[in-house]
Amino acid sequence: MSENMIFDSMEQRRKKILEELNFKDRVYVKALAQEFGVAMETIRRDLDYLAANNQLKKIYGGAIKVKNTRLELLYNERMMHNLEGKRMIALTAAHIIEDNDTIALLGGSTTEQMIQHLLVKKNLVVVTNSLPIALGLLQCRKEGSFDGRVIVVGGETNAASMATSGFFAEDMLAKLSVNKTFLSCAGFSPQNISTFREEHIQLSKLLLEKSDLRILVADASKMNVRHLFSFATFEDIDIVVCNRKIPDEWANEIDSDCLQWIAAPEVPQSKKA
Repeated sequence: MSENMIFDSMEQRRKKILEELNFKDRVYVKALAQEFGVAMETIRRDLDYLAANNQLKKIYGGAIKVKNTRLELLYNERMMHNLEGKRMIALTAAHIIEDNDTIALLGGSTTEQMIQHLLVKKNLVVVTNSLPIALGLLQCRKEGSFDGRVIVVGGETNAASMATSGFFAEDMLAKLSVNKTFLSCAGFSPQNISTFREEHIQLSKLLLEKSDLRILVADASKMNVRHLFSFATFEDIDIVVCNRKIPDEWANEIDSDCLQWIAAPEVPQSKKA
């Protein structure tokens, strides 16, 4: 067997190990060795390599997923991923907002792009669990370019998402009312809208229940991607803003009378709740 064939086989084996970790809590050296027909020492070297690259965590006899591996990028990396698409989505979604609205912006790299488009709106109330969104709007208010109010939902903060969550955030949100909610996700399809983070599920569900108009903002790279924690379906959403037209295979699964799909950079018509 040539060196290239050995290398290809090794890469494929390691990729398969990570794929199995996406669907299992853990993998075991003995079972992997039997599956791939290689020595257990070969699997241990694979796990050593993947652990060194922070793609899994070794345990006795096998490995488990690194928390948030699938792979929630650190915040700054996620901000840069598909940035142009997120900017177009943010611009389009901002047209849904009207003067005097009370809106919720759940933390996310797409919703953060909406900040600059809120400055032309008058008398907004913005409820958010996102530290970057809150700080960005407060800075604009200090400079005199934003005249709205900013309400920050308190709770435990997370360095990866730069957002709050937990009991205190949920308790505060339960006492608030908003007429439009903008939220993003890690993956979506007609049957499943999902996230990396278990702690964000309840916040999302609370706002979907309390909001008059519910808007999902998500770029096309997240289509047909499914993650561990599901928090909604398209039945819970009124408008989807995406940088791609609705796929033909999805059109038959969606009630167009209940769900509006806006392909950025299309400018949407105002939709009253």
